[in-house]
Amino acid sequence: MSSHIVYSNTSISSTAGQVNIGQHTDAIYFLNLDNSTNANVKLNGGPHVVVIPHSNHKMVYIKIPGDYTSFQITTTSVSLAVFAVG
Repeated sequence: MSSHIVYSNTSISSTAGQVNIGQHTDAIYFLNLDNSTNANVKLNGGPHVVVIPHSNHKMVYIKIPGDYTSFQITTTSVSLAVFAVG
């Protein structure tokens, strides 16, 4: 079984609130675009929260395996690039 991209956004900010992906996923990938601030992301409305480390100019996506239908950036003043496969 092969996965394909079901959601993608190159810059979503903490002001977006909860983002609904619209499909189930096999994994979601986050890239923190901030060079000095870690980002907290709530998955599927909580209580699970993951910390996405600041990029420090390295630009590496962090893979979070699992079935997610929504996420919310709870750290203010950060933006993430996101894509999900399912």
